[in-house]
Amino acid sequence: MSVLVQVVGGLILASDYDNQLIESVTVRRNRLLGALLYGENPNERRWMDSVRLFLFSVAAAAVIAAVCVGYSFVSNLLEENRQKQEEQRRQQNSAAYRPADHRDPDYDAGTAAGRYNVPFSMQTGS
Repeated sequence: MSVLVQVVGGLILASDYDNQLIESVTVRRNRLLGALLYGENPNERRWMDSVRLFLFSVAAAAVIAAVCVGYSFVSNLLEENRQKQEEQRRQQNSAAYRPADHRDPDYDAGTAAGRYNVPFSMQTGS
C-alpha cells in the first residue's frame, strides 16, 4: 500500500491511493453498467425509468382488477347455485308434504281408510 503525502500550506495531507483507485473503478463500473442497461443519455434513463414504472403500475392495476372481477363472478355463480339448490329442496319438501291423491291406484290410506271414505255430493239446486 503506497501513501502519497502532499504538503499544502504547511499541513501534510495523506491520501490513500489504493482506496481512491478502488472507488474510481467502482464508479466507472457503475456508469458502464448503467450505460449498458439504459443507454448513454442520463435524461433518457430517467424518462425510461418513469415510463417503465408507469407501465408496471398499469399492469399491476389490470391484474388486481381482473382478480376482483373473477372473484365477483365466482362468488355470484356460487350464490346462484346455492339458491337453485335451495329452491329444489323447497320443491321436494313441498312435494313430500302434499296431500296424496285418493284416485291413485297405488294409494294406501292405512288405518284411516274407513274413516274418510264417505262419498260426498256437492250439488246445488238451481
